[in-house]
Amino acid sequence: MQYVRIASEADLLEVIGQPGAVLLSGGTDLLVKLRSGGASPDTLLDVSGIPSLCGMQWVDNALRIGAATPIADILDARDVVERLPLLSSVLQTLGSVQIRNRATLAGNLVNASPAADSAIALLLYDANVELVGTDGKRCIPVSELFVGPGKTALRAKEYVRSVGIPLPPHPHTSFFHKVGKRRALTIAIASVGSLLAVDDGRIVEARFAAGSVAPTPCRLRRVEEIVAGRTPTPDLVDDAITAAQANVSPIDDVRATAAYRRTVVGELVGRALRTAAAR
Repeated sequence: MQYVRIASEADLLEVIGQPGAVLLSGGTDLLVKLRSGGASPDTLLDVSGIPSLCGMQWVDNALRIGAATPIADILDARDVVERLPLLSSVLQTLGSVQIRNRATLAGNLVNASPAADSAIALLLYDANVELVGTDGKRCIPVSELFVGPGKTALRAKEYVRSVGIPLPPHPHTSFFHKVGKRRALTIAIASVGSLLAVDDGRIVEARFAAGSVAPTPCRLRRVEEIVAGRTPTPDLVDDAITAAQANVSPIDDVRATAAYRRTVVGELVGRALRTAAAR
């Protein structure tokens, strides 16, 4: 196996189409696959030192995060914690301190796990990804990046340059919870996140997303339609729980049954609504 450290995006575009080449940044997923035999690339293209893929900046009330920026750097940014609190809360649950020092937000996305924690926050913030390839660049919503378990909309000879996260138009109450088999370093059996804007007891805007309960992380659009513009009464909470359970398509696997996952999603949606109503 050959290792090549790439210095610029121009250099990357020259070699990205090389047969058997795989991009490496944090490597927290890739190195596990290499060790287990799940991946056997001919060449590792290390993009972690490309300046244009590193760092963060605010542009027109949206945060741009370079694809090679470690998650720890995002969590260390006070403005991110203050302006995008849900993103901060979610990323704090991602792996261990050591993993967060290496892992990147873009890497967590392109791994395309149905249980990806970061995807919940990015779906709720209506984030987008900037993709660059030999045929040019394009920008797509995070919701369109996921095609299936382990599969993305990335084309051949294309890579993620950055993740863009716009600020929500209204002040929101954020919620995120995942259920797993242990208290820390757990892969979600099911997870739910929400952003709820409540004014004078009425839900002005509602955003819900869930993980590990469908082939890809997903927005719970039916729940959003049901609760928007209404007061979170017990009857509405019950309706939202029913809608959430109907909005997902979980499977049975070694970690949990589909029925359990469906129950968890409903209960977490109910908890998010009750939490917002109590504030």
